[in-house]
Amino acid sequence: MSFHHPASDISRINREAFQRKLTVDPWTWRVLQAAQKFSHESDGLFDITVARKLMQWNYLPRRYRNVSEGNWHDIILEKNCTVRFRQRVIVDLGGIAKGFAVDRAVEALKRAGVRSGVVNAGGDLRVFGLKSELVHLRRPDEPMQLAGAIKLCDRALATSAIYFTQRRCGRAVESPLLDGRTCRSSRKLISVSVAASACMIADALTKIVFILREKSRPLLARYHADALLLERDGAPLWMFRSSCDIRDRTRFD
Repeated sequence: MSFHHPASDISRINREAFQRKLTVDPWTWRVLQAAQKFSHESDGLFDITVARKLMQWNYLPRRYRNVSEGNWHDIILEKNCTVRFRQRVIVDLGGIAKGFAVDRAVEALKRAGVRSGVVNAGGDLRVFGLKSELVHLRRPDEPMQLAGAIKLCDRALATSAIYFTQRRCGRAVESPLLDGRTCRSSRKLISVSVAASACMIADALTKIVFILREKSRPLLARYHADALLLERDGAPLWMFRSSCDIRDRTRFD
């Protein structure tokens, strides 16, 4: 699912899916399907076709030309894991695929007989089994300092922020966290952490919550997810707790 590897499924469909149908790996198809679902549920805020903007701002290599200004509606997923594009869009799964990889790693460990553990992919992690894990959060304006911690039990956590990725583009400051509806990048020096049952869900929801904040409550509730927003100085800015039956698995300290 790498945007960078020329032989990956994503590179193949970015090159050819506008010209013809392509068959991809079932895992790639599942992540594309999940991305489409989050796009629909967020009214296009989550949109993997913002890759053209990330390429323009040099967050992704500039390897495609004549890219149209389409959106997630131009991605057609058909049976037997086939994909085609209505327009010459390009996609990047950087906002969701790492969470999916964490979930697959947890499944592999469980099949191998591991009863509890942590899979940490840097910003995306999942705790499984009976043991809990304390996860420390960075202070957005001073990311080498700690701002607090979240205690997880049999739960996944993802965090999104711009403190390591913001850069200047002329006079403006840009980041890779984009609103897919406007293609504008977020410049807010905050952090968003989302806990959910699966890491792929938490990974995608952080991007939505980062933009929508309190307006994301219905979507968080739909996925029984918890969210914590930290102000630039590390103070809690906003918090959402999901249903009571799982709230004890996520504790904000």
